[in-house]
Amino acid sequence: MGAPGYVPHPEPAPHTPMPGPPPYPPAEKHPPVGAAGDRTGFGPPLAASAVWAAVLVVLVVVVSGPPPGVGGIIRLLLSCALIGLLAATVTWVVVRRHAWPFWVVVLVAAPFFWLLRTVIQFPG
Repeated sequence: MGAPGYVPHPEPAPHTPMPGPPPYPPAEKHPPVGAAGDRTGFGPPLAASAVWAAVLVVLVVVVSGPPPGVGGIIRLLLSCALIGLLAATVTWVVVRRHAWPFWVVVLVAAPFFWLLRTVIQFPG
């Protein structure tokens, strides 16, 4: 039964079966994706664009002084309103399927507002 000095090993003990799967916690109920509570309406993007429009008005007044006459002020406010409305629309398209805090919506609106401000040049 083998070479000289060979000592047969005893038959190993039979393998004990593995225990069943660990007890998993019960499955969590998540709301369906895109539920109405997880969406952002048009109000937060509009308010975020209004924040940047106010910053623009302050910058224009600080850097170049108040616009001359009532017509200059009206042109400045209308251009800010138009740019803000366009930026709010683009921002809403991006954030409408998310429920983000307002400060995140303000940060998302910033590049759109300033890019539109750069592209759209109003006289005056």
